[in-house]
Amino acid sequence: MNAAGLNSRVIRPDQLRDDEIAAWEDLCDAHQHLHSPFFSPHYAMAVASVKPGVRVCILRRGRKIVGFFPFQYRSSASQLLGSAERVGAEMTDYFGVIAEPDVRVAQEDLLRLAGLRYLYFTHLDETQSSYGLHGEQPESGLFLKLEGHEDYWNGEVRQRNPKLYAETNRLERVAEKTYGPLRFCFREEAWQEPLELLIQNKRRQYAQTCSNDALAQPWHRNLLAQLAATRGRTCTGVLSTLYAGDTWLASHMGLHSGQVFHYWFPVYNTEMKRFSPGRLLEKWIIQHAPGLGLRLLDHGAGDTQRKRQLTNSEHLYYRGDWHRPGVRGTACRISQAAQWRFGFNLF
Repeated sequence: MNAAGLNSRVIRPDQLRDDEIAAWEDLCDAHQHLHSPFFSPHYAMAVASVKPGVRVCILRRGRKIVGFFPFQYRSSASQLLGSAERVGAEMTDYFGVIAEPDVRVAQEDLLRLAGLRYLYFTHLDETQSSYGLHGEQPESGLFLKLEGHEDYWNGEVRQRNPKLYAETNRLERVAEKTYGPLRFCFREEAWQEPLELLIQNKRRQYAQTCSNDALAQPWHRNLLAQLAATRGRTCTGVLSTLYAGDTWLASHMGLHSGQVFHYWFPVYNTEMKRFSPGRLLEKWIIQHAPGLGLRLLDHGAGDTQRKRQLTNSEHLYYRGDWHRPGVRGTACRISQAAQWRFGFNLF
């Protein structure tokens, strides 16, 4: 397929050649706006291992690879219609093309290159506008930038929010006095049992708070397991735990790429709620981050007071849908509108 001076090849992630994976990772490494582990080929391959319908559109200018565009079909019916969504769907915190900075492609041309009629998305980062890709309904995302803050907790947090600093340290001392010394592990190598503990407690938390269960679908849970075992150059699964003596306080499943750590699925022991165990775990991650070479903790979408207490920078995400003219594109838009309004998708 040719459009916008580009040609394309659409394949499954397991059909990527070693040189194509290397080219993809080189793009992620070379450009700051692509440092998120959700842009990594290893993330797309992890999703494809647990969810059918994942595809990658390889973009070339002449013979040179200049970009990649991963996406997925929700079902076989949506594939027939040419209707897609971001790879990983609700599990994914970044969406867009992974490309050289000089690539410019209109949204309709990108769909044509990918063989699509319609695509619904959220989490389009503001930096994707440099490629010519745009969305609507902006939503804030928050960062903690650690560059120049080698001891962020005892420096900026202590100065900016002395009450939070003092209370967190006090709760830590009480927890240690009551249950024993705190034990923190940034990355559990034997991750199977800690992951099961996280999933069980996270789903219980969703039920208790009447929240949408992000782990209800089996493939979502299987994706966490696949990522926990992933050790890619641009995407490594990280399951962190915090104990007081032998008492479990909190866990977190995140993703690591270079100097970026994506804060993703935290959960805490509700019986230990009086100690604010989730905050204690985040404190330990923040304190260990510089020594692990991390310079940015990405908290994803959502702007809450709790997040702002431990972040110092923000950006914007966008949502929306792109479509090409025609009957199939219109049918897909109607289906998506039905999902928004009535909670179900026709395809």
